[in-house]
Amino acid sequence: MANKMKTHKGTAKVLKVRKGGSIKYQPANKLHQTAGRSNASRRRRHHESGLHKSDFKRLKTIINK
Repeated sequence: MANKMKTHKGTAKVLKVRKGGSIKYQPANKLHQTAGRSNASRRRRHHESGLHKSDFKRLKTIINK
């Protein structure tokens, strides 16, 4: 009987799998300490990012989705 690989819980909390199968994540340094930044810089930080293709296969197996 083959053992199943456990989900890496820290990574699973950061990465979310979209309905189509792609992976999204929220980049760091976006939520607080924004007083010195311009309004345009703050606005650009609202959007989540997609995972790069080179990391996709490796992280897909880690989060077991």
